[in-house]
Amino acid sequence: MAKVTIDGIEVEVQEGINCIEAAKAADVHVPHFCYHPSLTVVGQCRMCLVEIEGMPKLQAGCSTTVRDGMKIHVYNEKVDKARKGQMEFLLINHPLDCPICDKAGECPLQDYSFNYGSVNSRYEEAKRTYPGMDRTPIGPHVVQNMNRCIHCTRCIRFCNEVTGTDELAFFRRGASTEVGIFPDTPLENWMSACVTDVCPTGALTTREFRFESRVWNLDSTDSVCNGCDVGCNLFVNHRNGQVFRYRPRVNSDVNDHWLCDYGRFSYERYESDRVVVPKVRTDDYLGISTWAEALDAIADAVQGANNLAAIASAHMTNEEASAAKQLFDSIGAKTSLMVDPIGPIKMKARTEWLLGTQAAPNFRGVSTILGGDTASDADKLMTNGAAGVDLLWICDVDFSERAKDPAVVASLRQAKFLVVTSWDANHPLAEAADVLLPGAIHVEKDGTYTNLQGTVQEIHQAYPPKGQAVVDLELFRRVSARLAAMAPAEAAV
Repeated sequence: MAKVTIDGIEVEVQEGINCIEAAKAADVHVPHFCYHPSLTVVGQCRMCLVEIEGMPKLQAGCSTTVRDGMKIHVYNEKVDKARKGQMEFLLINHPLDCPICDKAGECPLQDYSFNYGSVNSRYEEAKRTYPGMDRTPIGPHVVQNMNRCIHCTRCIRFCNEVTGTDELAFFRRGASTEVGIFPDTPLENWMSACVTDVCPTGALTTREFRFESRVWNLDSTDSVCNGCDVGCNLFVNHRNGQVFRYRPRVNSDVNDHWLCDYGRFSYERYESDRVVVPKVRTDDYLGISTWAEALDAIADAVQGANNLAAIASAHMTNEEASAAKQLFDSIGAKTSLMVDPIGPIKMKARTEWLLGTQAAPNFRGVSTILGGDTASDADKLMTNGAAGVDLLWICDVDFSERAKDPAVVASLRQAKFLVVTSWDANHPLAEAADVLLPGAIHVEKDGTYTNLQGTVQEIHQAYPPKGQAVVDLELFRRVSARLAAMAPAEAAV
């Protein structure tokens, strides 16, 4: 360990880390563009210059490691003058288009220009432009505005060091230098949209989020990706009950600073019509009902059933799985669980690669709570049919992609009474149910998921469920209360 003094604050940090990271221990921010904690150091933006006592010149904070006794000045007149000069260079050719740039509100260049930029420029030449490289798709998810680029090389280093796909590079030389893709090599690796996260300007933006919302109008909620079992940490950016984007949240043990494209854009599945009220089938017509009528129909079916079965979902939280097990054990239902294989999807933690192989976030948590791998039981119901089952409860229509297959729907529909919980109003199983209960999606829940490492991670509710929908915890509580209320009456008879 090394004791260093940063702007008069003495802190103890790990010897050998750079000045930028050391300053964080003193809660001092060192302005920077090209430096990223999970990429190699290139020291080319020169925005992180700091003064170190005993050294004749200002030093780049990203490439200067700390030693015991070092005294570092992040903010003083000499450093301030150097940063203002560097910002003047960066803003010579940068377009003044903050009002129409999607990066506005979360742009380091914009923030630093308020602190170090000048109202007047000493340069009267026309700004450099890149004809034909404005609003240019360079991959399925990424749009490039080269005029905004400050040549920090973060995107190039990401494709070289993290994904190893090398789609991006510098082309031309000097003032004409540009970042681009190689011929016939679009930016389409499995984490391509991460370049928009590391880009410190609006040069690279995602096609899906462009012009959708101003970032300062969005609320942010900490959550976990539900795309696969890696369990990447993310922020849910939302407004008025609508998800606008997922952004990676730093967790060095799971996903570091990254998020794969599959998980990043998985919120788009929730843009379909939602189930917002309970429905009960009467005379072969599935019509809108009250919660009381739906619970009564379920209670009546349970009372007359001998062979009960349930298919749980790996999208359930650990808390919901515990409530489901308690309910289904109490009524004697045989509970099974299935999850679809996926990928594998590679995710880079700080020290290792993780491979997501299951298309749901909580298979390990739910299977442990239910008591082991019961996928074969669910497979039998889906393949051989549910004939002979008096009551079958599908806890989530999203439990498997196979559930959309008409043949599988027909097999499950063989049950005498079919209860389905669904958030998707257009799902074939929702239309086949005897009782359809409105369910919640994962951004509407609080709880925990267990990822492939066995790590239990929290998710938080971004906004309440739609309409009369409830989370599974409340749903199972209501059913349990209705069954308990019926029990004394049955005993009295």
